[in-house]
Amino acid sequence: MKSNENIDAVWSRLVSRATRVALMRQDTGYAQLAEALKELGVSESPRSIEGKIQRGTFRFSFFLQAAVAANTDIPRVWKDALHSAESWERRAAAVLEAELAQQPWVRYDRLAARLDEIGIVIPAAALEAQICDGSFPASLFFQCATVCRFESVERFVDSSSLQEAALRGAGQAPL
Repeated sequence: MKSNENIDAVWSRLVSRATRVALMRQDTGYAQLAEALKELGVSESPRSIEGKIQRGTFRFSFFLQAAVAANTDIPRVWKDALHSAESWERRAAAVLEAELAQQPWVRYDRLAARLDEIGIVIPAAALEAQICDGSFPASLFFQCATVCRFESVERFVDSSSLQEAALRGAGQAPL
């Protein structure tokens, strides 16, 4: 991805806000989330969760873990992936693949080109590898959601916020 720290910071703040929204809607604090995550087999302290969420620089699999642990309303298109017994990385991959499947004409090369338009430079092969193994950051999911207009993310962040982040990456709005 593009190394512009300002662009990365814009997307990290957006991911942080989306995660906090998911938790606030369920009135879930960091201590409660830590306990709920333990039930999912994920060991995190309330302090480490708070720091991770404030930075907004975690993998999409953690975003999904937090959403499930907090009992958020899960978008319909995500349900099959999240109810599987697969690893969280595989579930993250399945969620993004399910979103992309709604636009089958968008292949990895086209997705990489769309991301490039908003200042996110990632080769198509690297993009495909990250998505397939579920190792991608939460910011990449929201970037893909922006350029492909995933309706499901509006549960977590306003489309105007996604658009503003995209415009900043495209150099059309001040950082």
